[in-house]
Amino acid sequence: NIAGYRAVIDSFNNLPRFSRSSVMACGAVLPAKVFVIGTGVAGLSAIATAHALGAKVYANDVRDAAREQVQSMGAEFIPVDATGVAGEGVGGYATEMGLEYKKAQLATYAQVVKEMDVVIATAMLPSHAAPVLITSDMLCSMKHG
Repeated sequence: NIAGYRAVIDSFNNLPRFSRSSVMACGAVLPAKVFVIGTGVAGLSAIATAHALGAKVYANDVRDAAREQVQSMGAEFIPVDATGVAGEGVGGYATEMGLEYKKAQLATYAQVVKEMDVVIATAMLPSHAAPVLITSDMLCSMKHG
């Protein structure tokens, strides 16, 4: 819970612009775009914090059930174009996905990340190392700042 909150606060502290939209005499500033990968407890906390600070929030999770949670918090769910995959295991935790899904996931993220100001990855599998979901090429494609 605190990790998601802290990730957003730290990100906005380092972001060289406002998190929320603002209208001034010189024009309008659009809200920051935040992409949260993994919507467990920390991810949902990150969504809530970014949304409360006025950012436009996008999110993804391998679990189909997460879509409703993401949307109920005011974020836009980014689907991965891979059919017939639920990604939910025992106790509601995410499960290891197959190679085809991982390829589709990385392709989706590559398109989404280049439009974002902040990317927060909270995705984790119980008893596994965290998956690598953001490549160096994706980082280089992001807006400067």
